Amino acid sequence: MAQPMVWTARTFEYQPPVELLPAIVERLRGTPPRAAALFAEFADARLRRAQSGWSALEHVGHLDDLHGLDMRRLEEFLSRAPVLSAADMTNRATYEANHNGASTAGLLDRLRTHRLELVARLDTLTQEEAAILSEHPRLGRPLRLIDWLHFVAEHDDHHLAQARAILRAAVDGTD
Repeated sequence: MAQPMVWTARTFEYQPPVELLPAIVERLRGTPPRAAALFAEFADARLRRAQSGWSALEHVGHLDDLHGLDMRRLEEFLSRAPVLSAADMTNRATYEANHNGASTAGLLDRLRTHRLELVARLDTLTQEEAAILSEHPRLGRPLRLIDWLHFVAEHDDHHLAQARAILRAAVDGTD
């Protein structure tokens, strides 16, 4: 099986045209249903087993843990802040959340509710707003709002792929 690239090693040189805004928003809207479909494939006990780090539930819970940061960054773009808020690279919120102790349905419901809140706001964006620039603190360079949305969608996919790999390993007995 191919090994995923370390998230923090990614540089994000791709700059989607602003006309792709609806497609990227649709991709973000699809994260909760994709997480739910993934979880439906496996027994609940497997969702809580960690391979060598987070469990599948923790990977998906992490996406919801970032909701506040995502909303803050969106507002920062729209207010034309020169630099976006930095993420907590220690992921303290995820480590302290006890996602493995939460109900799977509750975790998925929170992710869906929060993501719908974000995409409802994104659905109102214009192409001009999608082109607003702010500096991303980890990448150390300006991103357009649409570039940042692509970044968020890629981050979603990264964690869903990690969750799937953990669940497959549990089924294959390689964990």
